[in-house]
Amino acid sequence: IGWGYLANLVENINGDMISTDPHDPQEVHLSLTGISSEMKVMWATMDVLDNPFVEYTEVDNDWTEENTMKSDAVSYTYSVPQNWYPIFSGFIYETNMIDLKPGKNAYKYRVGGLDSIHNTIRKSQDFIFHTVPDINPNQKSVFAMLGDQGTFMLLGFTVSAKIIELQDKLGIDIIHYAGDLCYAGLSGDLTPFNNEDIDDEFGHIWDLWAIQTEPTAATRPFMTTPGNHESFYNYTAFNNRYKMPSKTSNGNNNYWFSYDYGNVHVISISTEEDFEPDNPQMIWIEQDMIKAVENRQNVPWIVLSMHRPMMCSDESITIGNKFHTALEPLVLKYDIDLVLQGHKHAYERMHPNVNGEVTVKPNHIFTKGKLTDIYYAEGKGPVYVVQGNTGAMQFEKWVQPQPEWSAVRFANGFIPPRDKFPFKNHNEFDSDNNHNLEGILLESNYTDTFGFGVATFANSTHLYYNVIPVTGEIGTDEFWIVKRV
Repeated sequence: IGWGYLANLVENINGDMISTDPHDPQEVHLSLTGISSEMKVMWATMDVLDNPFVEYTEVDNDWTEENTMKSDAVSYTYSVPQNWYPIFSGFIYETNMIDLKPGKNAYKYRVGGLDSIHNTIRKSQDFIFHTVPDINPNQKSVFAMLGDQGTFMLLGFTVSAKIIELQDKLGIDIIHYAGDLCYAGLSGDLTPFNNEDIDDEFGHIWDLWAIQTEPTAATRPFMTTPGNHESFYNYTAFNNRYKMPSKTSNGNNNYWFSYDYGNVHVISISTEEDFEPDNPQMIWIEQDMIKAVENRQNVPWIVLSMHRPMMCSDESITIGNKFHTALEPLVLKYDIDLVLQGHKHAYERMHPNVNGEVTVKPNHIFTKGKLTDIYYAEGKGPVYVVQGNTGAMQFEKWVQPQPEWSAVRFANGFIPPRDKFPFKNHNEFDSDNNHNLEGILLESNYTDTFGFGVATFANSTHLYYNVIPVTGEIGTDEFWIVKRV
């Protein structure tokens, strides 16, 4: 695949989103800093802007000098070896909007700087975001959950378009990715001439993905767990383009960190580390979990985000893998509520369990033609989710028959018809026989098993998780986790 082919493909898909002006601020995205009165903003240009800045004010204000706050930004670039593909040669900008009023207050902002060549101040469009909510265990928080997205290989841009279409309707407050963001890093067998000895990173895929996601990333915090495809050239692009709140959580750069948002504490870790007990990340994980549990009366929900799964019924994943061995004792000890995973290009939900032995099965409610599961799971272990179906190609192979701990799984256009049979009432549904339906092809397209997750932490006791398909109606799943009642 040559650059000309890819350039034409990108132009046909997203050409109207890409500016040809090298001084035009693009790729705008926000992230939490761990300080409730702040919000980090980053962006990029292809040619340098001097004296970069962000201007911001409460949303109903005019852009007057009296109303407008301003933060100066730093600018920098980075370089990686160039082998097969073009590399990034632009500039990245970073600053924090400070002295914000917490409590989901609405602000507008714009980024810019001096174009010295034309002696003009260049500014982005105005974006609107909301500050972090006040600490309140019953403050509803809505997360979009994604992993393994990409751009045009295969449906990453379609998933972005679906989120942009629905993000306000769904009330999405914040985005969290479980790694493998854009697939700029390519293994050697995908490089020209199939040279398996040289892996490479296609720098402009980072730019394309950031432009593709900007309508979401510029309007709500955009949080990223590292995946294996971020690791190329020692994570250089990832660590320069995205900045997570490791400083305020005693973490390590973008590799491991945590943050609070509303009534949710998210612990994000790197599965590219070793998981020996004396590994610095392993020590940090338990310390962070202890702090989160001590603060549970204020922030009741705890989510663990990781890329490579500790549990999944894909043929390549086994119970007792190094992640499972190292982490299961901790997620059980500290009663972690939800484990978000990626890496396998599929969706799967797994029951709370101990080493594969299910500790609680859900109650079933069958309404409006769909089945919804409800876990009363306090002290029983987390529900595990693989949300790796958000864009990258799906060629997954499942363990057969479906393990008892695997509740729902789909990929490759196939889905067990657990919620498609014409039950008169939910009591006629026998969940124990669900795995016997595996492998039946419904009337569907390959694209119908692509989508993203939405986790609604409704209050201190109820979490609702819903999977949104990008095409069709079959790639769905709905469940509740109920605790502390």
